[in-house]
Amino acid sequence: MHKMEESDTELSTTNQVKTMLKARVNSLLKKEALVESVLDNLEIGILVFDAKQELEFTNQAANSFLLAGADQNQTTSESGLSLGKPVVEQTVIPELAKLLAKTIERKEATFRRRTEFEFTSNGISNQYRAIATNLTDENQVALGTVVVVENIGVEADEKTQHAEFVSSVAHELKTPMSGIKAYIEMLIDGDCEPEEADELYGFINDQIDRLTRLVNSMLNLARIESGVVEIKRHDHELNDILKTAADVISPTAIEKDIKFTAELSDMYLPVFVDKDMLGQAIINLLSNAVKYTPNGREVRLRSRMEDTTAVIEVRDTGLGIPENSLPHIFDRFYRVPENNRSAAGTGLGLALVHFIVTNVHNGSISVQSQVDEGTCFTVTIPLGHKEQKRKKQLAPPANA
Repeated sequence: MHKMEESDTELSTTNQVKTMLKARVNSLLKKEALVESVLDNLEIGILVFDAKQELEFTNQAANSFLLAGADQNQTTSESGLSLGKPVVEQTVIPELAKLLAKTIERKEATFRRRTEFEFTSNGISNQYRAIATNLTDENQVALGTVVVVENIGVEADEKTQHAEFVSSVAHELKTPMSGIKAYIEMLIDGDCEPEEADELYGFINDQIDRLTRLVNSMLNLARIESGVVEIKRHDHELNDILKTAADVISPTAIEKDIKFTAELSDMYLPVFVDKDMLGQAIINLLSNAVKYTPNGREVRLRSRMEDTTAVIEVRDTGLGIPENSLPHIFDRFYRVPENNRSAAGTGLGLALVHFIVTNVHNGSISVQSQVDEGTCFTVTIPLGHKEQKRKKQLAPPANA
């Protein structure tokens, strides 16, 4: 009897152990799946090699720029690189193979080595940085090497853009400052007649105004881009915002004898926006339209609904923009050479408009233009969330 009880106890204990082991294995499998999912969703490439330089693991990001003709008959990782094969036989990037070999050669725990290389995939060339680190166990026995690869092309582009921006700012500030300095020197020398002195004072005043506009535009753009200005998006009716912008610009249009009309949709156009920011963007577009339209011509502001977006059009009958200038029209400090002589500007107004529309409101802006015929800027803004939801509910079923 005792033996049967002992046997039952042992069986019960064995079953409990099995259950515990199974639970732990399942837990480990879930954690492993979670880790692999996290690694696969990283934008950087990760490759793990054993001490023989044979591939043990690679995440999906690595495949986008490191895959190099793995044999489809071989056992492969999910990214396509063959597992259990030396990387030197697979990769078309010699820098990667050299980096791995030199890192493993040192056989030092946590030894780290890096390299940068250029790689072209699908006709697109990018700059990459690879960092290899040796892996060891608690006894300092070599386990292998992990290589992290990241695309630094974006970083390089940002540095280039920053340098170009600083250069442009310096140039834009230097031009009016040089003019002011020259005019002041002429006044100090006392070689000017009273009429000439009045004219120079006028020039100096104009240059100071230009500097003020430039600095204010730069500050506005910098504040919004850096997040210093709090974005306050709420539900608004688009036509109310457009009517306010039209009221702001109407006096300037009247002064130039320009026929300004606001042809706003009869429909209710709900949008989820920062009213002040979007209003400023529309005012900038209208101001440019009036500025570059000769006296006696026409400027129109329109609105309408298209599917799940609200559309705004600012159309003028002015000087127009040459085709070769259109790709640069939203660049900072870019001014159309042919139009710059007729009206001064900072070259930041449209850059600010583009940022407000695309970055702040997830919208889009495009431009069409013909020289001497006019220009049309088209802005699209997603409808408010409630309206989008209502339109989806009213839409017929896909199989109807």
